[in-house]
Amino acid sequence: MAQRGVGATVRIRRDLESGMVSRLLRRFLRASICLLAMAVCSATLAVPAGDENSEQVENDERVEEIVVSSRIGPVDQHVVVVDKEAIDANLHGVDVLRSLPGLALSTAGNRGSLAQARLRGAEANHLLVLIDGVAVNNPATGAEFDYGTLDTAGIRRAELLAGPQSAVWGSDALAGVLYLDSAPAEDRRRVSLGRGSHGTVDADLELAAANASGFATLNIGLLESEGTNAALQGDERDGFANKTAHLRAGRQVAGWVFSSTARWVSATADFDPSPAPAFVPADGDRQARNRLALLHGSIRFAGWPRFEPQLTVSTVHTGLRSLSAGVVDTTYVGRRDTATVAGNVLLRRQRFNITAEAKQERFEQSGAPTPFGDPNQKQRAATVSAASEYQVDFRHVAFTVSVRRDFNDQFAHALAYRIGATTRSNPRWFASAGRGVKNPTFIERFGYTPDTFFGNPRLRPEIAVGGEAGVAWTWRNASFALAAFDNTLRQEIDGFAFDPALGGFTARNLAGKSKRRGTEVSLDARWNCCRLRISYSRVDATDGTGKRELRRPRHLADLSLQGRLAPWLSAGFGILHNGAVADRDYSTFPATDVTLRDFRLLRFNVQAEPSSRWRVALLLDNVLDANYAAAFGYRSPGLSALARLSLAL
Repeated sequence: MAQRGVGATVRIRRDLESGMVSRLLRRFLRASICLLAMAVCSATLAVPAGDENSEQVENDERVEEIVVSSRIGPVDQHVVVVDKEAIDANLHGVDVLRSLPGLALSTAGNRGSLAQARLRGAEANHLLVLIDGVAVNNPATGAEFDYGTLDTAGIRRAELLAGPQSAVWGSDALAGVLYLDSAPAEDRRRVSLGRGSHGTVDADLELAAANASGFATLNIGLLESEGTNAALQGDERDGFANKTAHLRAGRQVAGWVFSSTARWVSATADFDPSPAPAFVPADGDRQARNRLALLHGSIRFAGWPRFEPQLTVSTVHTGLRSLSAGVVDTTYVGRRDTATVAGNVLLRRQRFNITAEAKQERFEQSGAPTPFGDPNQKQRAATVSAASEYQVDFRHVAFTVSVRRDFNDQFAHALAYRIGATTRSNPRWFASAGRGVKNPTFIERFGYTPDTFFGNPRLRPEIAVGGEAGVAWTWRNASFALAAFDNTLRQEIDGFAFDPALGGFTARNLAGKSKRRGTEVSLDARWNCCRLRISYSRVDATDGTGKRELRRPRHLADLSLQGRLAPWLSAGFGILHNGAVADRDYSTFPATDVTLRDFRLLRFNVQAEPSSRWRVALLLDNVLDANYAAAFGYRSPGLSALARLSLAL
């Protein structure tokens, strides 16, 4: 998870002594030379004579669509995009992520419960989640985002950027960034009501307006379900509910561009305790109540042709209450306040960004003291960052250099960097190398669960150095991408290590170097009235001793086909393959490693539009009612169905 550094200078010296950075730089330079040669060949072979300008225009249009890569525009990375059509074809918010290459989901049994995402073999809190540019990783619960609380109300588009991204986005982006965007592209007013299995009711309201000078959108989502039983024994249902309100607005006035976002989420999920000595779920009356409140505002001046200054402020408040038999036993409260001042210098072939950012996080835990410890505490951490990006775009090749320096009041100061290159042709070849950091979380340092977990304030930040290389190719209405990656993590944090001296579990830094290597392939093709999407990932993730990391499947694959059967009728199906994973049984001492078998999920959807205003949809997940486990000791939710009726207002 994370580890404490001994200072940026010492870390860089250690990297150089180990040869890791030197090897990565040599590989990157060799890849860049190859890219330059490929660019010349691609420019003469792939672009027909007389069409070079149109090809460049198409590339520029694609660049403008992507918002996650950097603060001044992407030139060298491959971004995976999930559009509104794909989002609407899924049953619940967490299901949207299953088609993303390299992203493995671990769910605590029933829907609405804790759901973690591990990207390219990294830990769950190594993936930064942004909603309209605001980080929503929960500082109060391990600095990760609980995807079980995600309602896609207001979300129009998702972008996934893999690889160390700390040079731009800071500590939590060690493994990548997931950007959820809510900006509407058109006027849209719609209300929908859904009814599904397990007593599920799903209602949504969407009001959106967009024109050349601005946009505004209001979305409200209400979801309730009796749920399913997460424990392997018993018959008690674990229900869940989610209330989400999302408001976003933007406007351009005489060169000034204003944007603001407000989001409020209240999610409740029943769960079962995991008592000793088995430490697996058993029927019980437990409940988790999650809260999130987000406010964000930005102002940018676009009236000058060469310079764009921008000011952004945001605040995120999170809360989690754990209840037993209706009585609150533990409360976690988090808050993150961020202010960012940035400026972009835009030249003909060069772009330069400089950013200054101040961030303060707060953590509060309260509960009943025990003879083993007192959970009541308040903690804080502050970081001031200076970051810069430089991009140069030649005729056939573009290069990026990014660097960030974090000045932490709780840890040693940290340095992150990234260099990348890409051809400006079709096919487009790309390569990058970078260094990321991840600070220990409040829970890992100070968290306390009576008789179970004790925090470790001596933890050091985790450090990752890695790179990737690949190719992206577009032909007519089809796009193909292939990437290979190799990342090394030092000072990995094991957040559930048994300490005999404490008589319980704690967090500790692991010795050795953890490896994450693999390949990813994706295809998105449209023809006539059909769309085919395929993704496959192979990930080999091992810890410092060479053992396989927990809950990281070696193989992940997803195939979906959507087609229009008639002007008013469309249907689609998808198949997900989740490879076998390693997990741990804590009922023995020492804990025993177990293997959870691979599984496949079949999903189906059909949508009919009998008129321009009415739409009817039927969504089915796990059609074959496969019995599987994404985490040891938990039961799968089984077959799920939802019928939804929508009306355009």
